[in-house]
Amino acid sequence: MRALRLTDPASSTVSFTESAASPAPSRSAQYLIRVHATAITANELVWSETLSNTYPIPGHDVSGTIVSVPAAEVSSDFKIGDEVFALIAFSRDGAAAEFVIVEAHELARKPVHLGHEEAAAVPLSALTAWQALFTHAALEEGQSILVLGAAGGVGTIAVQLAFWKGARVVGTCSAGKSDYVKSLGAHEVVDYKTSKVEGKFDVVLDCVGGETQQEGWGNVKEGGILVSIAEAFQEKKKEQFPGIRSLFFIVEPDGQELGKIGELIEKGSIKPVVDKIFDLEEGKAAFELLAMGRARGKIVLRVLAS
Repeated sequence: MRALRLTDPASSTVSFTESAASPAPSRSAQYLIRVHATAITANELVWSETLSNTYPIPGHDVSGTIVSVPAAEVSSDFKIGDEVFALIAFSRDGAAAEFVIVEAHELARKPVHLGHEEAAAVPLSALTAWQALFTHAALEEGQSILVLGAAGGVGTIAVQLAFWKGARVVGTCSAGKSDYVKSLGAHEVVDYKTSKVEGKFDVVLDCVGGETQQEGWGNVKEGGILVSIAEAFQEKKKEQFPGIRSLFFIVEPDGQELGKIGELIEKGSIKPVVDKIFDLEEGKAAFELLAMGRARGKIVLRVLAS
C-alpha cells in the first residue's frame, strides 16, 4: 500500500513508498479503516512512542471509512462503510497510509458536514484541548484563561472551547494572526513578539514551552493551574510558586470525548482549523513546512481524494 515511513530517525526524514504492507486486525476490538486523510503533528517524528517501532508510519489523526469490523460476537456501534475519525495511540503506526488499524475505544463518528480533510484536523488537537481545559483544569463558566500559542493546532481549538464554555479568553500569537484568533472567540490577543501578558488567570494553557512557559507562571492566580502540553515543568519553578497547581500531560485517545467534540462541531460551536493540505506523496514537504513553526492550525495529508 501507499504510505509514508520514518526512514531516518536521526534526521527525522520521512519517505514515500508504494510497497508498505497492509495492516490486519489482530485483536477482537480492532477496526480496519480506509484512510481518506490524516494530520501531522510537530515533533511526532522524535516521540519515544513513535521511535519504539521500526520505520514507523506517522499521522495519528485519521478520518476515513470502516472496511472491516470485529467478529460478530463483539458488540459494536459501528459497521462497514461508516465514516469515522479517531486519534490513534502513539505506540502504533499512524494513518499516513491507505489503511490503518483503529481500536474500538478510539473511534467516533465523523461529523456529517465535515469533509475528511477537515475532520482529520480534529482528533489530536481537540482532544488535547478538551482534556487540558475540562479534565485537568476543570474550567468553568465565568473563569479566565490564557492560551499561550493560541494560533497553533491545539490553541485554536482551546480558544473556541473556552469561549463555548463561557470563560474570558486571552490568547498569544503573532500580530499577523491576531484578528483570526479573535474571530475564534478570544476576547483579547497579545502579540508575544512585542508585548507581555498583563494580569492573572484561573487557567494558563501552555502550548509553546521554553521561555514562554517560564513567563506563564507569573500569569496564574493563587490557587489557579498552569497546564502544559509542550514540556514538563522545572522543579524549581514549582517550588517558587507553591500556591499554583501545575500539570504536564500527554493526550489520551478517547472516542467518547471525541464524539462530544463532534456534536459541538455539528452545532457550529467549534470548527477545525486547517492551514494547508498536501497529497500523501508530498509528505516530506508537509513535515518541512510544519517544522518552520508558522502553521495556523493543522497541516493535513490527503490520502484518498474525496
